[in-house]
Amino acid sequence: MVTTDKLQGTCSVCLRTMQLRGDHPIRHGFSAVGVRHGQHSGWHTGPCPGVNFPHLGISSEGTSWALGQARKKLGDVQAAITELETFPDLTWYPSKGYGARSLPDLSRPIVLKHDEEDRAWASLTQVEKDQALERSRMGAPTYTSLHSNKLHALHSQETELERTIAEYERVFATWSPEKYSATGTPSKVEMRHMEKACKASFGEWTGVLCRRTRRGYASEKLPKTKEPGEVTCKRCRAALGLPPL
Repeated sequence: MVTTDKLQGTCSVCLRTMQLRGDHPIRHGFSAVGVRHGQHSGWHTGPCPGVNFPHLGISSEGTSWALGQARKKLGDVQAAITELETFPDLTWYPSKGYGARSLPDLSRPIVLKHDEEDRAWASLTQVEKDQALERSRMGAPTYTSLHSNKLHALHSQETELERTIAEYERVFATWSPEKYSATGTPSKVEMRHMEKACKASFGEWTGVLCRRTRRGYASEKLPKTKEPGEVTCKRCRAALGLPPL
């Protein structure tokens, strides 16, 4: 067993347990409270803002900042919902490229109007008819479907932000330095494989039990042992019929 003197604490923004560098968490990817990036609505594009604040065992300053940001964003989302409920004109962009490389073509905006769907085809002007046919040719959605998708996305963000705000408020209600005090990181087990004699037409070498190896640097540098009791590799122990550590 190889023990370490590293400490871990609770990030005051994403509320995850992270290794510490001094009083601050080490750089780590951003995660909304209870929602990991990549599940929906975005990907990791930078470090969690919690790296700029002391961990929760010292201060709740980062949580206060994050709560203010969440409340501000919730206000912006609710304002966007209110505006969308007035059925404004919506802009849609056709795609360029294919598959995963498909991107919106910002050079060809398509404006969708709510009142056009309520009017009979005969009442549209020739220009409006031409525009409708062009939108159909380019695969544009109807105003109703695009409006519904946008409204659903905003309501999802609203629900997520309300959940986040509630969690931050819960942390504030019960916060104390003792509750979030730093702790030592779990001990690290040094990996050791079980030796295995390997033989081929071009020679012999010492590999490991849990995987196929070739003669050379990798097989020679893998930490190995001849004693089953010293094996720490999970797969080697399973192959030997030993219980996991």
